[in-house]
Amino acid sequence: MIHKPPYYHIIIKSDFGDVRFNKIFDIAPGVFTHLHRLRSLLLNDNQLRELRSGAFHGLRRLKYLYLYRNRIQHIDSDVFQGMIHLEQLYLHVNEIHQIEPETFSHLPRLERLYLHNNHLKRIPPGSFRGLANLRKLRLDSNALICDCSMLWFVRMLSEHRAMEIAATCYEPASATGASLATMKEHDFHCRYPVFTILPRDQITRLNEIVRFDCVAKGNPAPHILWYFNRARILLTDRITMHHNGSIVIEKIQQTDAGQYTCHAENLNGKITAEAVLEVMVAPAFITVPQDQVVTIGETAEFRCTARGAPKPVITWYRNTMVLPPSENIIFSDNNENLTILQVTTDDDGLYHCRAENSQGLTEISAILKVDEAQIIPPKIILKPEDTDAFKETSVQMPCEVDAEPPATIEWRKDGSRIEPNDRISISIIGSLIINNITITDSGRYECSAFNEYGRDTVSVFLTVKDHILPGDEYVNIALTEATRDVDQAISRTMEQLFKNDNSKANLLDLYRISRFPNAPAREVARAAEIYERTLEKVRGFIQSGLKITSADPFNYEQVVSAQHLEVIARLSGCVAHREEKDCSDMCFHIKYRSVDGSCNNFDHPTWGTSLSAFRRILFPIYENGFSHPVGWNKNITYNGYTLPSARLVSTAIISTKEISQDIEITHMVMQWGQWLDHDLDHALPSVSSQTWDGVDCKKTCDYAAPCFPIDVPEGDPRISNRRCIDFIRTSSVCGSGMTSVLFGKLQPREQINQLTSFIDASQVYGFEKAVAEDLRDLTNDSGLLRVGATFPGRKPLLPTIGINGMDCRRNLEESNRNCFVAGDIRANEQIGLAAMHTIFMREHNRIATKLKAINPFWDGDRVYQEARKIVGAEIQFITYKHWLPLVLGPEGVQQLGEYKGYNSKINPSISNVFATAALRFGHTMINPVLHRYDENFEPIPQGHLLLRYAFFSPWRLVDEGGVDPLLRGMFTTPAKLKTPTQNLNSELTEQLFHTAHAVALDLAAINIQRGRDHGLPPYTKFRDFCNMTEVNTFDDLATEISDKNETSLARILCDNGDNIDTIGENVFLLPEIQDGLISCDDLPSMDLRYWADCDSCGEDEEGEKHRSRRDVSSVNDIYSSFADYEERVNHLESSHDELEKMVKALKIRIKYLEDLINGFPAN
Repeated sequence: MIHKPPYYHIIIKSDFGDVRFNKIFDIAPGVFTHLHRLRSLLLNDNQLRELRSGAFHGLRRLKYLYLYRNRIQHIDSDVFQGMIHLEQLYLHVNEIHQIEPETFSHLPRLERLYLHNNHLKRIPPGSFRGLANLRKLRLDSNALICDCSMLWFVRMLSEHRAMEIAATCYEPASATGASLATMKEHDFHCRYPVFTILPRDQITRLNEIVRFDCVAKGNPAPHILWYFNRARILLTDRITMHHNGSIVIEKIQQTDAGQYTCHAENLNGKITAEAVLEVMVAPAFITVPQDQVVTIGETAEFRCTARGAPKPVITWYRNTMVLPPSENIIFSDNNENLTILQVTTDDDGLYHCRAENSQGLTEISAILKVDEAQIIPPKIILKPEDTDAFKETSVQMPCEVDAEPPATIEWRKDGSRIEPNDRISISIIGSLIINNITITDSGRYECSAFNEYGRDTVSVFLTVKDHILPGDEYVNIALTEATRDVDQAISRTMEQLFKNDNSKANLLDLYRISRFPNAPAREVARAAEIYERTLEKVRGFIQSGLKITSADPFNYEQVVSAQHLEVIARLSGCVAHREEKDCSDMCFHIKYRSVDGSCNNFDHPTWGTSLSAFRRILFPIYENGFSHPVGWNKNITYNGYTLPSARLVSTAIISTKEISQDIEITHMVMQWGQWLDHDLDHALPSVSSQTWDGVDCKKTCDYAAPCFPIDVPEGDPRISNRRCIDFIRTSSVCGSGMTSVLFGKLQPREQINQLTSFIDASQVYGFEKAVAEDLRDLTNDSGLLRVGATFPGRKPLLPTIGINGMDCRRNLEESNRNCFVAGDIRANEQIGLAAMHTIFMREHNRIATKLKAINPFWDGDRVYQEARKIVGAEIQFITYKHWLPLVLGPEGVQQLGEYKGYNSKINPSISNVFATAALRFGHTMINPVLHRYDENFEPIPQGHLLLRYAFFSPWRLVDEGGVDPLLRGMFTTPAKLKTPTQNLNSELTEQLFHTAHAVALDLAAINIQRGRDHGLPPYTKFRDFCNMTEVNTFDDLATEISDKNETSLARILCDNGDNIDTIGENVFLLPEIQDGLISCDDLPSMDLRYWADCDSCGEDEEGEKHRSRRDVSSVNDIYSSFADYEERVNHLESSHDELEKMVKALKIRIKYLEDLINGFPAN
């Protein structure tokens, strides 16, 4: 509250406040919080003694502030923070002794600043930095000392000639009465620092005393600072500094050895001098050789490194003799590496590593054991089985052997040895292949494997039948051609996407590159494609040979035998199950998530893992029952009608040029939705963008796998030169669609999720071990993620080189900067997404750095995993605590209910409909323009960015202001409002990747076509599933379809932006809803001391269990500590009622003072 006497004079109107002549001596923080509409505030002629932090909190629109003729002696440096519209500030005729450099730096629009008639003697450098609009500054009638400390002020005046300045010197005597505005640099007689005594290199021993002298002169006298290995030295009882700048170190320790740098600095500049301290220490081993067991002829390697001063000399001994170099004994890296080539039994023995210097020596030993060559008696590991075959077909019987030395393989039939001929052959791995089988080939076959150490035999019976299924004879040729077609199509696609030419980039290709499967994902999808292609070719051969024209569904079980289906499955790589996951490392899995999501559930280790199938809520709808999307056959009708083109639905119902702004939520709600989506799912596109016959999907309008183009209807408002928009189906997983015949039962086609199904920050860290390790900075033991370029005044950007990154064929006409690399391959898809990736890379490194400081004995893996766990929990917390309530609304949150704890029986795998339809609701919130604001919340010089130019342009983060302008735009700009007539803005339906060669894409049409590709059931089926009323017409929906309308993410943006200092408390809500922007300093931050650990303190078991839980409860606990903060805010808001009563009581005075209000002085 305002502290004042009983009789006071107060006038408060919506934009004007007059509290002059009230003998007010203090302003409590937050008293003006509710008066955010004030433009002018008169506080002059009172008895104020200090201005405390928060005194003017909430006055973000104030332009004029009058504080003259008080008794102000002290001003908190942040008291004016948040007053970004303040233009005139009057502080003259007070008792101010000093000001901090940052006191006025929060006032970007300040034009007039009066500080005359105070007690100021010095003005610290940088006091008026950032005041680009300052035009009038008064410092006269102060006892200013115009020595070299004011040189910066004169230089500032030379750069701001338009500024009107009044400032008079009081000291020194030679400058008394001089105007600072007319003084030149040479008037100050300043001198650059010069060393008179330099520090010298020194060599010492443990526990001795060392002194480094460093004396410098200059005007003003230089300030001396010392650095050790580039880190500022903090003085302690052991380390002291004399008044002349010399530093003394007592009780020397080994860790004191290194480089000492003396910095001498004054206002004119800085000079440095270096000296090296070497501490004589006996050797100690860093790396020791390990015992080894090798086989004759192999190579053995030992490594031995040691520290000490002087640097230890490494000598190697075998048994008791010095080991000399020879042709097979090689020393490298100053004898630290010992390599023994072509090991023999003579090399067997005890190897000693001796490290020696003038202070002593130490030794360590390792044993080299040389074994004779390995002996393995033959063992058949892949055995043939009894087989039925039809005559005139081919059969292959495997016989794979493990033996050392290699075994001889021999086949016999009915006891007689088989000699290879034109029809019968034995492969290099021992398989028996018989072509053009006849009835006489029936019988018992025996495979024998033998070497000098043993023999193994297995037998099998081959039955040859007269009858043959019509498809079996085509299996071999179909499988060969299918494999060739798929591999060639993949090869052509990769060559087209990734060939390194300098042609102008095609944004459509950039989009495909950003989603193209990496090598492990391609192998999963390739197997299913070869299997399906093989069966399609078998069908084609049969129909061609038998002249089949029936329209009945084609039944593969009736034309291809089970044995041949198994052959296709095995040779294509399509298997019925995934590899078993090893969850035995309980020390890891209890505390941390695996990067691929495996072992998160010990009962079901593969649930929710990467590269696994989506889950189905309802049985899919495919045109042929298991693989073809609806609309594949254009002659089939649904409810008496053929399906409309997805493009027609988009232009008629979804696309809009009219945009309404949401009155509550920000564009950050949309961006967080995309960020979350890229943590949860990525349906793998086809491994090829061409038909298996080699036709590019961009150049055909035929439905030929994997092409499923979107038909362009007649009279389309934009597209007139093409019959279709190209579209490629997503890959399927083995065991679904056509490949399901492998299981003896037809299963519908199911798509692959490349990512883990958990909210685990996989978009930051990757979805497989190789990607995760590639993103780590393994050059040190700090647990950090790799970073890219760092530019002045900014924090590091993402790296640009890695196995998960793509050379995204950048447009050299725009920029030659590389694309970024992150945990998700879509990081460069649009610039706002790239900014989010940058922020969370920085957040990991920020947390990891603090954890390492708290727990210096943690190794890099521990720091990395703990920081990764915290970042994952942050994303969970933000999603469930702040984002999801805005998406679901109060009723949805209530229906979802409270989190009840972990349940291992719940399958977390992402459902197909969630990934393909539900989570795409965010497309309706995308604005056609990305707003970009500077630190004053004004548009940056490059202006706002049309959405069409935001795709695949990561270079803009480097060259157009960094991440801050985009983030400010997201948390201050309203999201697009979703209404029944305003769904997707036309930038997404008419301008998506508008520079593509053929035709710009249509996101709404793509969403519809993707739903058909994935076999999603119609809306009415989901109503039935949710026990909603049955609907048959749109009239039935008339009452249901209508036009409806703690912020840790803010903390993360503050911590990791380049220079974000003001922000909305909840970045998902518009600032106006929250009473404007606040300072980053006012936001609560997570206390990472919660993660402190040590060898001696010992965590109790219950605490360890609590920390290892896989939910957000721990983060909830941390944030709950800020409840008292919210209480204080509520208490401050209660002052609103008090002031309202005050204003009401004084209404009778308002009329009397209206003339004064309209004509208040401007001074």
